[in-house]
Amino acid sequence: MNHRRENPVAGSYVLALLAGALTCTAVQAAEESAAVDTFIPYATFGAYYDANLLRQPEAAKQSGAALSDRWTRAAIGLRMDKELGRQRLTADLSAYHAEYDRFSQFNNDGKDLLANWKWVIGNQFSGNVGTSYSEGLTPFDDYRSFERSIRTQRKNYVDGSWRFHPSWQLNAAYNRFDLRYDTQAQNPSERNLDMADIGIDYLAKSGNKIGLVARHIEGRYPYADINSYDQNELKAKVDWQLTGKTYLQFLGGWARREYAANPQRDSSVPSARLTAYWKATGKTAFSLGVWRELGATDDLAANYARNQGVSVGSTWDATSKISVDGLIMTEKRDYNGVAVMQGIAPSDRDDRYRNAMLGVTYKPTLHWRVRASVYRTTLDSNIAAASYKTNGVQINTRYEF
Repeated sequence: MNHRRENPVAGSYVLALLAGALTCTAVQAAEESAAVDTFIPYATFGAYYDANLLRQPEAAKQSGAALSDRWTRAAIGLRMDKELGRQRLTADLSAYHAEYDRFSQFNNDGKDLLANWKWVIGNQFSGNVGTSYSEGLTPFDDYRSFERSIRTQRKNYVDGSWRFHPSWQLNAAYNRFDLRYDTQAQNPSERNLDMADIGIDYLAKSGNKIGLVARHIEGRYPYADINSYDQNELKAKVDWQLTGKTYLQFLGGWARREYAANPQRDSSVPSARLTAYWKATGKTAFSLGVWRELGATDDLAANYARNQGVSVGSTWDATSKISVDGLIMTEKRDYNGVAVMQGIAPSDRDDRYRNAMLGVTYKPTLHWRVRASVYRTTLDSNIAAASYKTNGVQINTRYEF
């Protein structure tokens, strides 16, 4: 079964890799400002198990098909954090190799890069310029196939703020996101997203912030132009410290998506996300997320997916070396709209996605970290072939030189 679903919150990553990352030595140079410039090579190794690697429906499990697998992943990388006066340069680049026990066709090499320049000019202008690149195996949640698929994501961005008044700030941003797959020459799921923002913030003396942001998105599918769209959003945003222990973030308003190739698919819906953080004690913290958002879809029987969800997370610093964290998330996805192509019935697909995770991190030394976690994921859909259940275990370690 071959199934793709666009994640509306896309991750991103681009550029080249240094071949001999681990041959570098850690360099630390104290400057007059007392800032420390740091170059840190590191190595990671992980062992993983998933009971339903390819996210197959229960019918496949009952037929006796082999669904589980174990695999390992080893990586080397280099992390940088350098200050040049008031400017700050950060980067993290790595390369890895993964091997699977049963489904060896998924063995793969990957690489990742994150780089950012946090710039400041005078006392009024500041912002970021950066890039990211990621090349690796397509997540099985997005691509359920016995064929290996390598996904490449690229993102370049620039943003800036002008504090023209002690209480007011203008903001602007642009980023370009590109998604590619190697499974076929003209993959209809490949896309380019160009996003431009402009907004204004009111900065309270307390440090809290409220504002307004307008966004324009151009989504282009080079090999499936019928899915190309333009989207306009107008949203209010709030960053507010309610108490010394409670912090709120809100972004919400209206989003309208228009399809030039098929205006019947146009949609206009409210869209919002609220996140709350609570530092209950010196060692315990909680987070709550609630959202209702317009998601894109590659489904030719639907014009969009309306996603509504809730997540609850927590962390507990049991000792100075041991911490425990957990997350529970549920999301309802309604694939509403009209059919894209003649002969395809309009979609009435309705999914309920659930994920629960519990992890423990142990730091034996300042440079060494070991983490173990377990998870359970389910997708219940009124389309039987889309439903699945799985459990998994992950154990990984990281050492910084």
